[in-house]
Amino acid sequence: MNAIIKSLESATPAACAPEPLRRPTPPPEPYPLAELGEVLAPAAEAIRRVIQAPDAIIGGALLAAASLATQAQADVHLDGRVIPLSLWLLSVAESGERKSAVDGEAMQAAREYERELSKAYGEDCDRHAADLAEWEARRDAVRGEAKQRKGDGLAAKLQALGAGPPAPLLPRVTAADFTAEGLFKLLSAGRPTIGAFTDEAALVFGGHGMAKETVMRTAGTLCKLWDRGELDRVRSGDGAAKLYGRRFALHLLAQPVIAERALSDDVLAGQGFLARCLLAWPEGTAGTRPYQAVSLRDDPAMQRLRARLLYLHRLALPLAEGERQELAPRALRLSADAFAYWRTVHDTVEGQCGPGGRFAQVKPWASKTAEQALRIAGVLTLVEAPDAQVIEVGTVERAAELALWHLNEAVRLAGTAALSPEVRDAEALLQWAHATGRSYLHSREALRLGPSRIRERDTFERAIGELVRAGWAEPVEGGMHLDGAHRRHAWRIVPASEGR
Repeated sequence: MNAIIKSLESATPAACAPEPLRRPTPPPEPYPLAELGEVLAPAAEAIRRVIQAPDAIIGGALLAAASLATQAQADVHLDGRVIPLSLWLLSVAESGERKSAVDGEAMQAAREYERELSKAYGEDCDRHAADLAEWEARRDAVRGEAKQRKGDGLAAKLQALGAGPPAPLLPRVTAADFTAEGLFKLLSAGRPTIGAFTDEAALVFGGHGMAKETVMRTAGTLCKLWDRGELDRVRSGDGAAKLYGRRFALHLLAQPVIAERALSDDVLAGQGFLARCLLAWPEGTAGTRPYQAVSLRDDPAMQRLRARLLYLHRLALPLAEGERQELAPRALRLSADAFAYWRTVHDTVEGQCGPGGRFAQVKPWASKTAEQALRIAGVLTLVEAPDAQVIEVGTVERAAELALWHLNEAVRLAGTAALSPEVRDAEALLQWAHATGRSYLHSREALRLGPSRIRERDTFERAIGELVRAGWAEPVEGGMHLDGAHRRHAWRIVPASEGR
């Protein structure tokens, strides 16, 4: 009998263990670093060896930097379609996973080139000021002469004089924070190729451009850039304008709380912004990173990467005839073998998008995977052979592996976007209670000190209700004495160890 009682007692914790608040997310597949090719892969290995960040963060940062360097030079042409080389990436990792360090290494060439442009811009502004002063003096002289003749011949002489000298283009290569309006202005006055790169994605997702009243416009604007490299704007004050031949790369490095909000945003999902992003949410490496007394500045692979990307940035921009800001990138075409392989990838992914298929729940991402493979293949081709005209089958194979890895990440993370606000709030409340060592909790304390997202009574009550239903919180009948007073509404918080 004693043995039976003891067995029942030992079984009780397991039988009463709390339920998980969400479906456990399976671990990610290994990131295919080797598929980055002869320039990017050795650099990725060097960063991994020294910085020791997650492989997917490293690979994504290098792909994004390469896209920024190549997107102005060529497009993939396929069956009458023109596909830009612009890549968008959303990479997620906790604070402390060395996102900033990786981004700093990957973006060395872009930032050095931006400094070069800024230095030249100052000199160009001085020349422009002198040229403009000369043009204005000539214009004033023409007007003075015409005034004596009561305006006779003024129009013809002004036409012969021509427009004033254009201002130098703004020397921006990247932007960290932006709105749709600001991006339009930047691409109107600046270079026709730019990237949004930030290791603090909260600047974008928490900024004015992604506020409730502006998120739809921002998402729609960005999607047009990804699709066709076009922007248009109609305003009552300054009329209508449309920009052609622009290119826009993007890499947002986000912490999980920011990424979860973005992935669950119906507008970002519905407008197609998220589906155009290559997603990555790797497991962290913190705790496994002994110090490496090595300088990446001396690494041959990193030196080669910097030199190649800098060379690509410095190439003359291919412009449409008579234009100074409209890009006309050259055509990259697939070899016959490359096309046959790519078509197989396209049809295989498409075949898994129907009901019951592997990609049925992530059709927005799946429908763009074949195009993502072409974009990646174009980027890899130019990084490895800047003068190339043809994409070979081996490059398409590598690009498809990378694109499919990101598609599988979308499959893995699909549940994150489906979580209800109540579950997210409950998770935040439970995490706070565990982090602060609280075994018991009362409502007044939670509303005053708890996570900001649950500091309204209705929100708190829904969150604590989720914890009670899942077994992570147990109401104390009749309340209890806590924090120097009797608390009518109090709960015991189940320790994290009991939930394992």
